[in-house]
Amino acid sequence: MSVTVEIRQKSIFRKPLTLEDVIRLSGLSYGTADENFRLIERETGNCTLLYDPEKLARGMELSVNENAISLKLSLPTSKAEIRRFYEVVKLLCTTLKTKQFILEGQTQTLRDIDTLMQNDANASMGALDDLNQEISKNEYKHFQVFGICFPISLGKHEFDYIGNDLDRLGELLHYLQSQDVYYAAPKVYRVKERLVGIYFTEADLPTVLPTEPYIILDQIKGIEDWYLMLKNQRTVRYEDFMNAVSEKTYFDANHRIISLSQEKLDAILETWESPVD
Repeated sequence: MSVTVEIRQKSIFRKPLTLEDVIRLSGLSYGTADENFRLIERETGNCTLLYDPEKLARGMELSVNENAISLKLSLPTSKAEIRRFYEVVKLLCTTLKTKQFILEGQTQTLRDIDTLMQNDANASMGALDDLNQEISKNEYKHFQVFGICFPISLGKHEFDYIGNDLDRLGELLHYLQSQDVYYAAPKVYRVKERLVGIYFTEADLPTVLPTEPYIILDQIKGIEDWYLMLKNQRTVRYEDFMNAVSEKTYFDANHRIISLSQEKLDAILETWESPVD
């Protein structure tokens, strides 16, 4: 669920704003996402992301051409991010000397912004209620939302804290994404006519790993084996590694933080090493 705003900027009297202009005017940080939806800071592309580093939530998608500026906000998100989204819309409209913009195909004016912010907050709270009910009925273990820095899994533990409170949602999203961790994502290789997924970690590196390996959005199907690379391209089977590690810190409904000394990694390799072949 999302809302998209388009601001027309074609004028014979004014040079169109560029992507760089919009980023500068917004005062926000920016980046793009890699194939695993992890943030690459200070890069631009076909889908540039704007975000507030002091309140990390889900970010805004930005695209710019000579005719229009498009901003997209994913819901549910925090009240602070909804407010910042419309602040950017208002700033751009003021810069382009227009009071109108298009939201989901309908013309709106700057006077409508308070109502639109409330609509998005209500939609976000409604979405949280729906997701929470699905979790409570045990129909799903967790739902994945795309944070600005990486995907986050929301399950019973998270909804017990959030409920449908958008401020608490914002606090949780910022807390998880501001931690000093490496959010691991797999690389996929073809080995002897089969697909193999490999994660990576190293000694003393707090690494966020899934309880069970997966490819985001099932972009690649048919992976037969999963491994974790630990040292000098030495590997263990993913399941064996997770079973061997007792020191796991809860991160979210589908991920744990693991940080092991070189001595402990060496001990795991001694017992569980399994070359990818």
